[in-house]
Amino acid sequence: MTGEAFWSLVRQTLFEPREAAGRILSLGLPAREGWLVLGLMAVLNTLVYSLSIRLSPPSDPAMMDMMGPAFGAPLIFAVTLFAALALTALAFTQAGRALGGTGRMGEMLVLLSWMQALRLLLQVVLVVLAMVMPTLAGVVVIVAAVWGLYILLAFVAEAHGFDSLWRAAGVLIIGFVALVFGLSLLFSLAGVRVAGGI
Repeated sequence: MTGEAFWSLVRQTLFEPREAAGRILSLGLPAREGWLVLGLMAVLNTLVYSLSIRLSPPSDPAMMDMMGPAFGAPLIFAVTLFAALALTALAFTQAGRALGGTGRMGEMLVLLSWMQALRLLLQVVLVVLAMVMPTLAGVVVIVAAVWGLYILLAFVAEAHGFDSLWRAAGVLIIGFVALVFGLSLLFSLAGVRVAGGI
């Protein structure tokens, strides 16, 4: 993918997410490529996250202790992130099929990998903003969270061939419930403790 094509896809994802998802899926990338890209995004996101923590550590030292070793050790964080993304792809695939969708695991992996690439760009922007304009960085985080949810809904709808985003919302709800159980087990194995000592 050329630089021009990359930024064109970024713009389309932001303003025409469903069309962007269709464009990505039309590439026909095999599931193996999705796994590789997902792994790469987990590593790169971990590197940027670690850099942001070093540049702007939490003001409360107890915060890092509460997060557990997964957020203090880059390798554990990368593995945990990769596993969480893989479980997310599986949950959204199976939940979508339960609601009559036609999406496949490989397609969901590719779409989530692209969203992680955008998240990586966002993290880089936030690292810079946190140093020069912390208040603006907070606003960007909120806007990105809301817009990211809309993009995710559009991606899920396109992957499963849904006509509306409401069925995609159903997939996210069902998938989220399944992820609560899967990720709670994963985080407990990784040593992450929930606030309150639970």
